[in-house]
Amino acid sequence: MKNTRIVKEVAINATKEKVWSVISDFGSIEKTSPGVTKSYLTTDQSKGVGTERHCDFTFMGASVEEKVIEWNEGDSIKIDIYERKNLPLVKDMIAEFILREDNGKTILRGVLDYSMSGGLGSLMNSVMMKKMNSKNWDKVLAGFKKFSESGELVDQNTKLDLEAVFEVND
Repeated sequence: MKNTRIVKEVAINATKEKVWSVISDFGSIEKTSPGVTKSYLTTDQSKGVGTERHCDFTFMGASVEEKVIEWNEGDSIKIDIYERKNLPLVKDMIAEFILREDNGKTILRGVLDYSMSGGLGSLMNSVMMKKMNSKNWDKVLAGFKKFSESGELVDQNTKLDLEAVFEVND
């Protein structure tokens, strides 16, 4: 089964250290992501490879268990979304966030790699899931931008600057 890859970037008016402090607060994704209603660490460890969290989503009673599989302090984090509830036909999913400085701003790159199960999963992905996941990924990155710049908690009613997020062909 072929993986689908969605790569987006957003420029954030904050230092790389500030954005990293937001990204690396692994148990608190509900502060930045409009689709997450609740998140918490499920390990005693709060930083680095092996840290895990639980996330509840706003739609369909969905939830996930996530684990950090790569941690490059101050630069990037890769997450295996290894257990999914009420997210049918998703076979596997990996998210990665990469930071770089650019003219006093921080560029946040978000990479979402996933594959769907079976022929029906592939069909659903081509018909609607890729488009839906791409829009949701825009919201995730715009949520990190909003919170990093303003400190304002992000939820499903927060006005986000979705125009600031752009697709990258890599």
